[in-house]
Amino acid sequence: MIPHDQPVLGISKKNFVDLLEFAEDQLEMDRVLAVFEKSRVKATEGFPRTLRYVGFRPYAIDEHPASLPSEKYFIMSYKV
Repeated sequence: MIPHDQPVLGISKKNFVDLLEFAEDQLEMDRVLAVFEKSRVKATEGFPRTLRYVGFRPYAIDEHPASLPSEKYFIMSYKV
């Protein structure tokens, strides 16, 4: 879950890449999800927009887990 007020410039590119590499190498994940509350963020602005530049894509609404309903959450997926 990413805080709605997370400043884009406050995130180190290296630390973010390290996190993605950790998810792939150590946790052996095949994708990473970034979850935002729809009421607090616009999908085309701020952090979600920045994530698109590094390869995150909107998660299909019909694939949302039951615990993260599409009416409340916007999810982006990154395939590692």
